[in-house]
Amino acid sequence: MRTRTIRSICAAAAGLAVVATVGLTASPGAATAPATATIAVDLAHPGARLPGDLVGLSFEMRELGIGNLDARKGNMVQLFKTLGRSNVRISGNTLDRDGIWLPEGQALPSPQPDWLQHVVTPSDIKRLDEFLGATGWKAEVGISLGRWDPAAAADQARVMTRVLGNKLVAAECGNEPDQWVGKGFRPAGFAYADYRADFQACAAAVGPNIALAGPDAASPGSTWAASLARDESRLGMVMLHQYAMDPTGTMTRLLSPETYASQLRSITPNLNAAKEAGKPLRVDETNSAWGGGIDGVSNKHGAALWALDYSLQLGQAGVAGLNFHGGLGVCDQPIWNGKWQIYTPICAASKAGELAQIYRVTPIYYGLWMARQLGAGRFLPVTLTTDQNLTAYSVRGDDGKLRLAVVSKEEPAAGPVTLAITVGGPNRAADVLTMTGSSLTGVDTAVQGATVDGSGRLNPGKPARAQVRNGTLSLDLAAGSAAVITLDR
Repeated sequence: MRTRTIRSICAAAAGLAVVATVGLTASPGAATAPATATIAVDLAHPGARLPGDLVGLSFEMRELGIGNLDARKGNMVQLFKTLGRSNVRISGNTLDRDGIWLPEGQALPSPQPDWLQHVVTPSDIKRLDEFLGATGWKAEVGISLGRWDPAAAADQARVMTRVLGNKLVAAECGNEPDQWVGKGFRPAGFAYADYRADFQACAAAVGPNIALAGPDAASPGSTWAASLARDESRLGMVMLHQYAMDPTGTMTRLLSPETYASQLRSITPNLNAAKEAGKPLRVDETNSAWGGGIDGVSNKHGAALWALDYSLQLGQAGVAGLNFHGGLGVCDQPIWNGKWQIYTPICAASKAGELAQIYRVTPIYYGLWMARQLGAGRFLPVTLTTDQNLTAYSVRGDDGKLRLAVVSKEEPAAGPVTLAITVGGPNRAADVLTMTGSSLTGVDTAVQGATVDGSGRLNPGKPARAQVRNGTLSLDLAAGSAAVITLDR
């Protein structure tokens, strides 16, 4: 048996076995004697704050330049509303690599550079403003620094200030500057001191009316983030990227305890530096594997379990938010780098759907949705004892309710785990909301048997009811599933 004590956030959740297997056929070889886990919630020592917008989305700048995120088309507004009000980051490789900002009334450069593939204009910012207004979301938006044009940057900043107002959380000065040498944006030897000078030039062009985010480093362990947090008073938010694996990863590796330990270990020094500087740290680009994801892993049910677990893991550590990267092309088909659609939470079923901006969701979307069900509040320490690949978290919500979550990362055929969750207090009932799938490599993820419909809505079935007796909640949770419990007061 192994015991883990989590001292800042934890959510414990579980579903009755009959709930966790809604719509699925039990394996004939499933174990009759379930595994066990004990979970104890420490109500007396609240830890890190869970922000309401902890889990958001990330898209490339090209999505603005080609007319996407349009409140008047398709079902994207409803897909954002289904997740709940949050935070979207718009930047990525296409910010510096193949796009430009074109001020109103200005002609395209002639001759056009051979690298130019999209153009962002004030009308695109107006469309974004309408989209954010319709969804209730806020945004960080990139300003190109890799291909630096101070006049264009200043004009974009003025437009975003005027049009987006308080819907704009911050402007990002460039994308992944720690990789600019390899991309040909800077000469060999380009180092942090050179980047800091570029950041200062961006800050001067943008002016004092917009908060700045950076360095948007490709590596979560980049020392540039800690240095910028200490050195630059104009930096309002520390931004980093983190992907769980390289493109050779497997589902077993994605869900392994070693991967979760690595995720936390790699980001901790920069997170500590941001906290010391009094600045929030947001992982503004993340997903299961860099390079567009891995077919059979990033687009399957196991990725939903990973996304829920990873979000809460970093939230408990004090990360201010995570933006899961994706693209709005056809599911599992390339946009520009061969496999960029594989890990996306939202994509189109066909080219016609892409053009109409009518999308469907992939399994990872449900993991993000489940994470959002914990709401805003304070994480509570949890002690978990089990020999299963299982994690637990607990949150005291701002509404006073205790919410619990448990994530089983075993193959569903392994059979259920019996949970004994100590929450103390009087006898009372709880709602149990469960996310299931037939296998870790399946695509049939559902919440209480429901999936997102064509309009972008998710209407889960009625939660199961469970009882707390003598301070303990006893439940069976199906392997390969996750659940969120909300206790009655």
